[in-house]
Amino acid sequence: MNFSAEKEATFDEKGRVVLPADYKNEMGGNIPGGQLAVEIDPYEKCLNIYPMPEWEKRITHIRSKLNRDNKMHSRMLDMFYRNFKIIPVPESCRMNVPNNFLEKVGITKDVVFAGQADRIRLWDTVEYDRYVQSFDDYEGNYAQLFGNEEE
Repeated sequence: MNFSAEKEATFDEKGRVVLPADYKNEMGGNIPGGQLAVEIDPYEKCLNIYPMPEWEKRITHIRSKLNRDNKMHSRMLDMFYRNFKIIPVPESCRMNVPNNFLEKVGITKDVVFAGQADRIRLWDTVEYDRYVQSFDDYEGNYAQLFGNEEE
């Protein structure tokens, strides 16, 4: 899967939001297993949404890096497992995101879904605007990371 672009949406009065059709289509027209994983991002004030096949890869990667018999690793696993939830997604794609997750990242009503390869990020609109504005040298950073290596 290769999610991209931004889509605006609004939470309804029952605390639900509809996953944009473009993202559902990227998953083959339906949500694999009728579930998505929602994770509180460890770095930014947003939520990460993963289709289950991609989430399983993430879980495998995280667990491969940590030994739960090591105290620090065990605590990291505790925090990691506290900060995600598998949610059911009906055919309508109207999702109920846990309220405590929304509160932690400051999502209230108006949101932006932003595709990022194997995941979709969910932001409060105001926070997303701040985030985008903070990345003021896209061109310079892009050139530094991906520019002509022969120079």
